[in-house]
Amino acid sequence: MKTSPLPLVAALALSACGKSEAPKTAAPAPAAKPAVSEAQLQSEISSALTPEPAKATGDEALKAEADEIISRHPGKTATELLNTPEVKDKLAAAMKKLAVDPVLMKRVNSTVELAAQVKGLEGAAKLDLDMKGYDRSRTSRMLQSVLSEQPGRIVDFLVSEIGEATPDISYGGLDRAPNGVAIVPNTLPAASTAPPSDPE
Repeated sequence: MKTSPLPLVAALALSACGKSEAPKTAAPAPAAKPAVSEAQLQSEISSALTPEPAKATGDEALKAEADEIISRHPGKTATELLNTPEVKDKLAAAMKKLAVDPVLMKRVNSTVELAAQVKGLEGAAKLDLDMKGYDRSRTSRMLQSVLSEQPGRIVDFLVSEIGEATPDISYGGLDRAPNGVAIVPNTLPAASTAPPSDPE
């Protein structure tokens, strides 16, 4: 059976009616990139592989500041360093914040109470911290906590010191641990809630 190509051509023509094809043009050739010299290439590779210098974190900056203060005042004890102009104001600011934070105050007090119980003290106790014997490393850690002006960091430092001292002052039988911590009876009179009576 012989078919005429005419119906096939007519069908193709009808299907193409109304469609216009955009004339095909050749895509523009990409612009040629300038040649890169060997030195430029090496420089780019080197800079891509070299890490950026690390920025000092807050802790590193505090450590650097504390170490600088220690170096600036050779021979001063940790206690004396707390009274230097660059530390004294920050200590006062941190202590004001600590005084109004009952959670942090409770943390210090409960740590002292626990150490007193382990030591076998009866009644109220207090922390007696002698920092005169601190080495450079411990002095730096103490200064960092103060320089941060964050009462939480000061509390962390104190709690850590008490925790380190507890075995020595309880099981070791020492009155004062090598890190300067002593837990002693609080001989201050308790704050009275009743007003003093008039002697008349």
